[in-house]
Amino acid sequence: MNVQNIYDTVADMKEQIHAELSHPYVQKFIHHPTVDENKLLYICSFLTTLSLEQQKWSRCALSVMLVQTALDTHDLVSTQDVDSEGTQLHKRQLTVLAGDYYSGLYYYYLAQTGQIDLIKVIASSIKEINIAKIHIYHNQTQDVQDMMTNFFTVESSLINSLCDYFNCPEWRELLEHACRLNAISTQLIKLAKQEASILLDNYYKNGMKSIGIQEALYASSEPSVAVVKQYLAAGSPFINEPLKEHLYEMIGSLERLKNVVGEG
Repeated sequence: MNVQNIYDTVADMKEQIHAELSHPYVQKFIHHPTVDENKLLYICSFLTTLSLEQQKWSRCALSVMLVQTALDTHDLVSTQDVDSEGTQLHKRQLTVLAGDYYSGLYYYYLAQTGQIDLIKVIASSIKEINIAKIHIYHNQTQDVQDMMTNFFTVESSLINSLCDYFNCPEWRELLEHACRLNAISTQLIKLAKQEASILLDNYYKNGMKSIGIQEALYASSEPSVAVVKQYLAAGSPFINEPLKEHLYEMIGSLERLKNVVGEG
């Protein structure tokens, strides 16, 4: 698939996803969910290399991204105490229901194409993600490495399971580490903007300051940077140009920021 085609594919899939997420009642009460465009690029880049009918791979991409959006939407639920009669409680309930609605759509689309086995695989991945989230939420350990392991499970399990389902170990390795770098980049942006996240909150609870959190995140990124660089240096033929450009840019951005922190 040429460069323009993959860009068009990602744009078309994003439009389809937004169309599915545009439920008028949900939009009236909660913010429109954000689609992780980098993960969408990863999924489309992978699925378009397979010998699948266009409808089947597009349904796979749509379903996985709907599940991802459902999980992200559930993370928006406030954990603050609220009055049982208040509007905040109503919004919280609607956010949970919206996440459930988005998640339920993946059953529908995969069932339409007869991909029942993939439904089971994704359901297993959702279970794994939720278990990892429980560990993070309850901060059951002060071991930073254990915390990052659970965090990475949350960020990469869906795409890992998709690659495993189609028996593509090289794609799995590359995209797992791309997901990790994507997640670390997002956390660094949140840290710079002083925005909340489960991971950052746990770092703070462990007594870490912002500079220490930055250093911990950069340290966690190093193994993934090494893996992705190996694939890029090898000129792996399955990596399309848009994905290659994205990976180079992500690594470059992380390394530039890391140098700034080190000099500081």
